[in-house]
Amino acid sequence: MKRAADALVDTLVLHGVDRVFCVPGESYLAVLDALHDSDDIQVVSCRHEGGAGFMAVADAKLTGAPGVAMVSRGPGACNAAIAVHTAEQDAVPLVLFIGQVPRADLGRGAFQEVDYKITFGDMAKHVDEVHEPKHLAKAVAQAFQIAQEGTPGPVVVVLPEDMLLDPAEDTGVSPITLEKPKATDAQVKAVAAAIGRAKRPVLIAGGMLRAPSARAALLACSGAWSLPVAASFKNQDIFPNEHDHFAAHLGYGVPASIRETLQDADLIVAVGTRLGDVTTQGYLLPEAPQPKQPLIHVYPDGEHLDHVFETAQSVCADAEDFIERLAALTPPQAPQGRSDWLKRLRDANRKMAEWKPWSAPDGVNFGHVIAAFRNQLKDDAVITMDAGNFNSWVHRYFPFKPTHILLGAVSGAMGLGVPSAVAAALRHPDRQVVTVCGDGGTLMTGNELATAVQYGAKVRIFVSNNKSYGTIRLHQEKSFPGRIEGTNLVNPDFAKWAESFGAKGLRIDTAEDADKVLAEALAHDGPVVVDVAASLEHISAYTNLTSLKPGKAQ
Repeated sequence: MKRAADALVDTLVLHGVDRVFCVPGESYLAVLDALHDSDDIQVVSCRHEGGAGFMAVADAKLTGAPGVAMVSRGPGACNAAIAVHTAEQDAVPLVLFIGQVPRADLGRGAFQEVDYKITFGDMAKHVDEVHEPKHLAKAVAQAFQIAQEGTPGPVVVVLPEDMLLDPAEDTGVSPITLEKPKATDAQVKAVAAAIGRAKRPVLIAGGMLRAPSARAALLACSGAWSLPVAASFKNQDIFPNEHDHFAAHLGYGVPASIRETLQDADLIVAVGTRLGDVTTQGYLLPEAPQPKQPLIHVYPDGEHLDHVFETAQSVCADAEDFIERLAALTPPQAPQGRSDWLKRLRDANRKMAEWKPWSAPDGVNFGHVIAAFRNQLKDDAVITMDAGNFNSWVHRYFPFKPTHILLGAVSGAMGLGVPSAVAAALRHPDRQVVTVCGDGGTLMTGNELATAVQYGAKVRIFVSNNKSYGTIRLHQEKSFPGRIEGTNLVNPDFAKWAESFGAKGLRIDTAEDADKVLAEALAHDGPVVVDVAASLEHISAYTNLTSLKPGKAQ
C-alpha cells in the first residue's frame, strides 16, 4: 500500500502539475521522496522560501493553473507568506504545502510549530491541516478547486510529517469539476444595450482576461462595439497598447490629462477586476461609493460585487465567457460622438507614451533601457518586474501586445522580479525573458540567480542601480523634503556579483550603451545580469527630484 505522501504526488499528477518550487525541509521529506519516483513533476529547489513562492505565483500566471510551492514548517512557512499575500492581492491560484510537527506534538509548542490557520487565515482562501492519511488526496483536490473557483487565490495545505508516512487508501484523486458562473442572456443583452446608448463608455479589463483566448475575445469585443479599453493595474499586456481603442494602463503615475479624460466617461464597464484602489486611482475612477457615471461590474465572485461601489448593474459571471458573448452580439450604430471620444482617449495616451530621449546629470535615464527593449524584444517576449519606480518607464514607454506577457505584483511586493523571471524562463525556454529590478529588490531575492544557473534558466536581469530605495525616496521628498533617512544604499558591483554565481555580468554606464548591451545579453546562452548606472535625479518616468523640492513646479 502506498504512503500518504505518494497519494499526494499522484493527485498532483492527476491535476496536471509538472513543476513544483520548494526549499527542502525535514518536515515533508516523505513528499520529496515520493517526488523522486515521479517522472511527471520537476522539482525546482530554490534558495529562499519567498523565492519559491514567487516562482509558483509567476508560474500560475503563465499557465492559468495553480502554482505549487512546498516549504518546511515554522521559518520556512513564514518566509513563504509574502507569496501567499501576493497571490491573494493578485487573485492568482496558488497551493502552498507546509510541513508540520508530528500529530502527537501539536499544541505543545514543539520545535518550529505554528498554527497556520491563524497565521494565514487573513491571506489564504482556505487553510487545511490534514491529520488522517485517508483524507489527504481529497484535501489536495479540494485545495486546487478552492484556489481556482470564484476569486482565484492561495490555499494552504498543512502536512504533519508522521501522517505523510502512514498508509493511504487512495492512490490519487482526480480534479473536481469547477463551476463557473455564467451570465444570463438577458444580463448580457442589458449590458450591450447600455454600451450601445453610451456616447463615452470605457471598459476596464482585469486580470481574469489574461488567457490568450480571453485577450482575443476582448479585442474582438472592443472592435465590434467601438469600445475603448483601459487595462487594470499590472495587466497592461492584455490589450494592444498601440491599438486605436487602447485608453490607458491604470497604474501609478497616470497623468492628470488621462485621468481627467477617463473621468468624463458616461459609462464604465469593469470586467474581470475587483476594482482595487490603484486601478481606480484611489477609488476615484469610478468614485466610491457612488460613481458619477453608471457602473456595470462583471466578476465571478459575488462577494466583490456592490461591496465598494454601488453599481447600475452587477453580473456574477466568468469574465471570458461574458466578453465572448458580448462580442458575438450585433451592435447598433454607435451614437454620435463615440468616434470623438475614442480620439480623445487615443490622443491623450499616445502623447503620454511618446519617447523623447532625456539626458540625466547623474547617470542613465532608465527610459533608454526601455527604448532598447522596444527596438529588440520579440512580440512574444516575457517581461517581469520587481516593485519600484523604474517600472514607470516600462508602463509609459513599452508598447505591449497581447502576445507579450507581463508579470508584476499587484501587491507591490519587492522581490518578485528575479524569481518570476526564473519561473518564466523555465516555462518558456524558447522565449526572450527579461526582468527589470531595482537595486533594493534585486538583493531581496537575487539569490535565486543561483537557481537560474542551476536549472539553465536564461534570464536577463536589468538592475536599476540608483543606490536608493527609490519609491520610498520619492515619497520622502514629497512628505518630508530634504530629510532623507533610511533610503540611501551602498551596493555591490552587480556585474561582478553575477559572475560569482556563474552568470554573465554586463554594465550600462551611458545611454548609448543600452542597445548594444541588450543585444549582447539577448545573444548570451545563459543567465545575464546588467548593472544599469541609473539616475536618481530622474526618479520616475513622470517626475524628477528637483521638481519635488519646495517651491518647484510639480
